[in-house]
Amino acid sequence: MIEFMVIAAPRSGTTWASNWLTTEKTTCLHDPLWKYRVDELDLIKTNKMLGVSCTGLYLVPKWVENHPARKVILHRDLDEINKSCELRGMPLVSKEAVKNLDLLNGLHVHWKELFDNPKMIYEYLLQEPFDKERHDVLKELNVQSTLENIVVDREVGLRFFSQLTEVMNGLL
Repeated sequence: MIEFMVIAAPRSGTTWASNWLTTEKTTCLHDPLWKYRVDELDLIKTNKMLGVSCTGLYLVPKWVENHPARKVILHRDLDEINKSCELRGMPLVSKEAVKNLDLLNGLHVHWKELFDNPKMIYEYLLQEPFDKERHDVLKELNVQSTLENIVVDREVGLRFFSQLTEVMNGLL
């Protein structure tokens, strides 16, 4: 079962957070909705504490709200998000979609806190003392997803978009 979540819009540090929060005791999956349906996430097998760092879960706020995991919600200015998306050839994010982030319960922080004030985030999510040495090493890296290397399960993706339609119609 997922024990912690980092939730944000795209281009808000989730790839870096996934790397940072994967340790000898934890596995933090980045954007698992490319491979798993929402209702399959808690069935993912691991011998470690499971977490996700995801740019899609804010689109299913009721599911997130009902989940018992500890949550950090990252915020970034919408114009910055969309400029970064444009540079990478990604779809733009709507103002309405980002509003879902404000509605989620959890620890709300600006995305740059991952780099500038990480101790609180790390200890809240992992329930472990902050590893400053590891953070400082990783902070020097520009960790980003390579879009062409993302493995997408087409069937899962189609079902997720179907679920989004249900969410938008108030059914989920």
